[in-house]
Amino acid sequence: MRIAEITSVYIPVPPPSHGGTEWMVFQVSEGLKRRGHDVELFASGDSKISVPLHSVVERATLDDPDMTVYLDKEYETRNTWNLYRQADRFDLVHAHWPTLAPYFTTFTKTPTALTYHYIEPHLHQHYRANFPNLHPICISHAQARMLGEPDLPVVYNGLDLDAIPFNDAPEDFFVIVGRLVPNKGISDAIRVARKAGVRLVIVGRVSTYLPWSKVYFEEEVRPHIDGDRVTWIEQLSNEETLQLVARARGFIFPLQWDEPFGLTVAEAMAVGTPVLTYPKGSMPELVEDGVSGFLVESEDEMARAVSRIGGLDRRDCRRRVEENFTLERMLDGYERVFRGLVGG
Repeated sequence: MRIAEITSVYIPVPPPSHGGTEWMVFQVSEGLKRRGHDVELFASGDSKISVPLHSVVERATLDDPDMTVYLDKEYETRNTWNLYRQADRFDLVHAHWPTLAPYFTTFTKTPTALTYHYIEPHLHQHYRANFPNLHPICISHAQARMLGEPDLPVVYNGLDLDAIPFNDAPEDFFVIVGRLVPNKGISDAIRVARKAGVRLVIVGRVSTYLPWSKVYFEEEVRPHIDGDRVTWIEQLSNEETLQLVARARGFIFPLQWDEPFGLTVAEAMAVGTPVLTYPKGSMPELVEDGVSGFLVESEDEMARAVSRIGGLDRRDCRRRVEENFTLERMLDGYERVFRGLVGG
C-alpha cells in the first residue's frame, strides 16, 4: 500500500524527549516500511526518519522562540494542505489527532484513517456527522465506549521490546512519568508516596502552552520537591526515561481522568516495573490486577498497596506487554484496518 502518515508539526518525529504520539508515529511509519509498504511522512522538518519526509516548517513549533500561536496554527493548516493537495497519490492517509485532516477529507476520494490518540466525544460526533471519508481508530476499548461506539476499530499502542530494557533488580524508589497537569495525578502521587513512606521521582515537563499547568506546578507540586524524598526531573530522552523507570520498585499513577491508553503504563510494565493505578479509562485493559500491578479505588488503598509491590513477579509485567502491546501487534492491527478501507 502507498500510505501517507501525517502528524502535528508541534513536536518532531521521533520526539527528542520522552513522548507518546510522536513515538507511535515513528514506530508505525518505520514498521510499515519494513513490511513492504510505501510510506511517506508529513511532519516537521527536524524529524529524523528513513521514509520520505515532507515538511512545511524547518523545525517543530514547540520550542521555536519565533513561533507565535498564530504561526503555529498557520503551519498546522499548511502541513495538512500539503498532504491533501496530493492525496490521490496514496491508497490511504493515516492521520494522527490533533491534525486538521478531517476538514480536508472532503477534497479527495482517498480514505483517511484517523487514530484518536485523544479525542473529545463532541469532536468525534462532529467528525462522524460531517466527514464520511474519515474512519476513526481508537487506542482502547474504553475509549470506544466513551465515544458511544463500542464497535469502533481498536488498535493498541505497541512497543518495540528489543529496544526496551528489562530489570529484575529494582532500587528503593518509586516513579511517575507524565506531563505536569492535574489529570495525570502528579500531586496525588506525591501524597501516596508520603503516606507510604517511600521516595518518589517525578519525570515530566510543565505544559508551556497551558498557563494553568504552570500554576498547578507552582502551587501543587514544586513546594513538595526537596531533592530527597521527592525529586523532579524536567526532561529525559526516551532511553533515559525507560532506564530510570526500570530501576524503580513501582510506577505510581493515580490518574484523575479516563486515560484513553497510557503509554507510560505499558512502558513501565515492559521494563518490569509494576503499576499502581485506578480502574479509570483503559487501565483495566493494560494492568492485570494482582499480576502486573494493582487497580485500587482510593489514595489510601494505593498507599497500602505499595508494600505489596514486592510480592509481584516483574517478569509477569514484561509478559503482559509481550502478549498484548508489542510493535508487531500494533502493525498487524493497522494493516488489518487499512486493508479493509482500501478494499483488500
